[in-house]
Amino acid sequence: MTNDKRVKVLAVVNPVSGSCGLSGLLRQVGERISSAGSHMTVRISRAAGRAGHLAAEAPDDTDAILVVGGDGTVREVVDGLMAAGRQVPVAVLPTGTENLVAKELGMPADPATVAATLLRGRPMACDVGVANGRHFLMVTGVGFDAEIVHRVARTRDGHITHLTYFWPVWRTFWTHRFPQLTVQADGECVFEGTGLVIIGVTSRYSAGFKICRQARWDDGMLDLCIYPCRSRPKLLLHALQTVRRCHDRWVGTVYRKCRRVRIDGARTVPLEVDGDPGGHLPAEYTILPSATVFLTPVKP
Repeated sequence: MTNDKRVKVLAVVNPVSGSCGLSGLLRQVGERISSAGSHMTVRISRAAGRAGHLAAEAPDDTDAILVVGGDGTVREVVDGLMAAGRQVPVAVLPTGTENLVAKELGMPADPATVAATLLRGRPMACDVGVANGRHFLMVTGVGFDAEIVHRVARTRDGHITHLTYFWPVWRTFWTHRFPQLTVQADGECVFEGTGLVIIGVTSRYSAGFKICRQARWDDGMLDLCIYPCRSRPKLLLHALQTVRRCHDRWVGTVYRKCRRVRIDGARTVPLEVDGDPGGHLPAEYTILPSATVFLTPVKP
């Protein structure tokens, strides 16, 4: 690592997120940082929202922030930095359930790669979405998937796994009533009817789906995908087309890029934002181009 520059790193750690082996992974990253003549300070986030405060309060000479946690912790850190008006580059040591941000960046849970990225990674300016005033980095949804997220949140107790979603998905599949929605994109009404809506800053969605598959993190646009749907068989058909990655060309599906979206419907219709409950309709969505900075991974 003789060519590595000396950096000061603040590691913001969520101890609840995938805690198995967490201390060992973090210790290995720290050892590699130290061996390069650099320094890493570790701060633990023990309450919701605390990660954002820790990031905002990072010393002025901090060169990078390492988020050790899942997508929720990454978003908290980005929220904190944006609230403080700072663009400190962020790297991720993924330990959550989905780790969509890390997957989008191509960052594995490998201490050697994480350390090399902190020392030599290239900063990349990335867009941030806004849903009813709340930031999101990946996707937000209205209707079916949001109802699942709300069910999970009501029973969540600590770290969750993919298995945690089994019963909420099953129950929602059989009980969901597809809501009547009106969707405007950049001031134009593009949909009126029953269905579900996904809006993405990036392409990745849970379980490997790429619903907003044309989305890019640096194009200054939102990707809007609307599935017209009023029945379970139609929902399964949409899922099949999504797996085949041809859903955005399927008859009836609305897919477009835009900068602003408004969705109206019954005030009981739930929203989800990056896999967390996001309130209920109505909803306004906008995009903040190049609002945050991530470090792209490099090989050790």
